[in-house]
Amino acid sequence: MGQGTTTRSTSARNRSVPLEPRVAVVTLGQTPRIDVVPELCEMAGRPMEAMEFGVLDGVDAETLGRIAPGPGETALITRLRDGSDIVMSIDWTSDRMQEIYSEIAGIDIDLVVLMSSLLGAVPAPARTTIFCDRVVSRTIETFADAGLKVGIVLSLDSQGDMVVRERTRQPDMVRAAIARPGDGAALAGAIDELAECDVLILHSVTYSEEERRKAATRSGKPVVLARRLVASAIREALDRLAAPRDPDTTDGALSERLRTLSVREREIMFLVAGGLANKEIAFRLGISFRTVEIHRARMMSKMEFRTMTDLVRTVDSLSEF
Repeated sequence: MGQGTTTRSTSARNRSVPLEPRVAVVTLGQTPRIDVVPELCEMAGRPMEAMEFGVLDGVDAETLGRIAPGPGETALITRLRDGSDIVMSIDWTSDRMQEIYSEIAGIDIDLVVLMSSLLGAVPAPARTTIFCDRVVSRTIETFADAGLKVGIVLSLDSQGDMVVRERTRQPDMVRAAIARPGDGAALAGAIDELAECDVLILHSVTYSEEERRKAATRSGKPVVLARRLVASAIREALDRLAAPRDPDTTDGALSERLRTLSVREREIMFLVAGGLANKEIAFRLGISFRTVEIHRARMMSKMEFRTMTDLVRTVDSLSEF
């Protein structure tokens, strides 16, 4: 299980007065990710208590030896605590992520940041979840929609089809090249391969600000760092949770209403917003139809949703990042 390593933002206040928002940063490797998380918190520029959860925390050496992807399987690359890289199966990682999310669901967390930019959507146990894949994909599509040819630098060759073909609306406007984070020669080669592109994106949060500067100098093009995109999403999410509700209402921020929900009510809220009927939710969660009805009614009341449109609009605002 994740170990819940705590990292403080450099702008963090003492949690006693007032309470800082608690942010669960879910990384693929082992925590603490001192190469990523402290800088991410600094870039976000908001007081927070960051709790790190690593997919590979507590995984023994024998298991580490068995999680490599099979032939032709999409792979993920991450970093162990000793600084070495490990490549693992996306299927194994997705299953493991469910365990991490179950652990987080039992903790009072305001925001979850799912750091992988390739894993699909998973249940959201917190009041707001940032899916980093959506953050990066949205940026790619914004550039492509503007008629710009986008070059993306990926960590592994096997990720290309998933990112370019499956995650973008205009694959003809996107080109990919490969360079593992930390490999300067490979990064230079990747930048040269993408010379025809108008804008470049370093797709993994593991790429550093220094690598972005080197890529920009070599290419002479704008270079976007995934880490900065995620930091901006964190800042926006925390601001949204802290913002007061409609001035015509009397109770506090959206986060206060969300805080009143039980884990099950929160889970059902996201499933309802995803278009599932009560019977489908009951089957998925292994509970009775009547139990779903009760939880759903309580959730609608606590959140003051008058219509399904209210529910969907709110959930979209929480998980759109």
